[in-house]
Amino acid sequence: MALGILMIMFVAMSVISVVGLSLLYLVKGEGTRRVIFYVMAVWGMIVAVISATSLPSNYMAGRLLAWTLGFLSVAGILVYVRGTEESSRRIACLLVTVSVAGGILKLFLF
Repeated sequence: MALGILMIMFVAMSVISVVGLSLLYLVKGEGTRRVIFYVMAVWGMIVAVISATSLPSNYMAGRLLAWTLGFLSVAGILVYVRGTEESSRRIACLLVTVSVAGGILKLFLF
């Protein structure tokens, strides 16, 4: 029973990540894109917390990698808020993309 719930959770996390990241790059409106960006940044942090807390306390390298992937979302938010040009906003979106995709891959594979 518990493994079935975990599988449903992993599938839901994957779907949320894929749909959110694709919307981040496909949506044209600036206001909608901003909302999706912040939602995906928070999602990247949530995935990092789940990934880091699911490991035993002696797996320090894995936990450090998970927290690092979560802090990429924080860096993305800082770049997004501080930057005014389109290039800085694109870099912020790439940081959040790496955070979410890396967190999901770490959660599934490592």
